[in-house]
Amino acid sequence: MGDYDAAIAIAGRYIEHAPRTRSEVERRLQRAGFEAAVIEAAVKALERAGLVDDRAFARAWVESRSRSRGYGRIRLETELRRKGVDSETISEALAVMEPDSESNRALTVARSLLGSADIADRAVRQRLAGYLHRRGYSWDTIEQVIEAIVSNE
Repeated sequence: MGDYDAAIAIAGRYIEHAPRTRSEVERRLQRAGFEAAVIEAAVKALERAGLVDDRAFARAWVESRSRSRGYGRIRLETELRRKGVDSETISEALAVMEPDSESNRALTVARSLLGSADIADRAVRQRLAGYLHRRGYSWDTIEQVIEAIVSNE
């Protein structure tokens, strides 16, 4: 088996467990010790076959992580950058998110975290703000969420 075939086999096993970005596959093949030309050829073949697609990956990542984990734009962008997705692709994927839906998601996350805690307590508000910030919400969104919760109390 040649280097190209071995690289395709390793990459195939790597992407069968979960979708991967081009950068992740390249790093995996580099760790396996393949030369740059072999890596490039293997990754291009996987892209042509539709098995590696950064745009589809980014859209699915944003959809999944925003719904299931309640992550905001900042956190999603950071995660995609770490996975090696380029800025343009990240922007396209995040453009699908509507600002209103992000505020609503942040409000839902905040309410589930609060439970019966008293939002009038400054320490509770600080913990809530820190939690939402770590989830990737902007300070503007966090302020709106806290104001909305306070006004409903």
